[in-house]
Amino acid sequence: MGSVRVWVTEAVQWGPARNSIKYGVHVAALGRARVLRARGTMPEVANIFTGSCPRSGSQWAKALFDHPIVRAHTGLFTLPQLGYADGRLPGFPGGTFVPGLYISYDRYRAMRKPFPHRMVYVFRDPREILVSAYGAVSTHRRLSNANQIERALDGKSVDDQLLWLLKNGEGHLRDMATWVGAAEEDETVASWRLEDIAADPASAVAGMLDHCGVHLSPSEMETLLAETSRAALQRRDLAAREPGSESHYRVHQQGYEDLLKPEHYAAIEKVVPGFIEKMGYPPLVY
Repeated sequence: MGSVRVWVTEAVQWGPARNSIKYGVHVAALGRARVLRARGTMPEVANIFTGSCPRSGSQWAKALFDHPIVRAHTGLFTLPQLGYADGRLPGFPGGTFVPGLYISYDRYRAMRKPFPHRMVYVFRDPREILVSAYGAVSTHRRLSNANQIERALDGKSVDDQLLWLLKNGEGHLRDMATWVGAAEEDETVASWRLEDIAADPASAVAGMLDHCGVHLSPSEMETLLAETSRAALQRRDLAAREPGSESHYRVHQQGYEDLLKPEHYAAIEKVVPGFIEKMGYPPLVY
């Protein structure tokens, strides 16, 4: 069963697998959970969830908890990511790691969670999220709705493109804002800012793993940090793409100071009022 778990992970996690295949993997995970329960071998922490807003480190979090070293400790099967935000949110089978929950805290609380579980939530400055979204579109990164977005942005100025992207993603930003304070309310939730993870990945990773009951040896931690660094993930991403493609982990990164103007700051504040101050990000400057 372990070899099958590894094979399916490699086959459907990172490539453009069809949703029908991904749903099939979810069904297989249900069967695996029944076997674990029947044998009395369900992991002590039976579900790990990672949540965020798109463009906020969700692929890094997935790489972290799907890493073979971490999987060996958790015993969890990594479910392929699906678009849960637009439909009925199901419960998830025990014995699984569920990446990429782009949902509000209220939806998470209402979600059926019958097994012992942990949530790792990652915040990001919404100004940087907007600039990252613009970078993804402007470099023509492979997106499920790339053609639709490109048609909507065609002919618009950079300023108007940014405003359109903000409008298009404002639901995700509002969902992210609902998680402020969730960790104080719910002991199964722990949260980090992406900016703090980037500044001190060793401390952040250690904290995330500890929250999920995972304790690595020093050598395991060293390997994990090296193989989930931005540079390592960028190399892996580029190796899976056509020659000359731009990676999901972009080489040339613009900060929000380079692109955003007062109208963008005002629009962000209207979408998530007070969020930047609550999270301790640098204040808005108009």
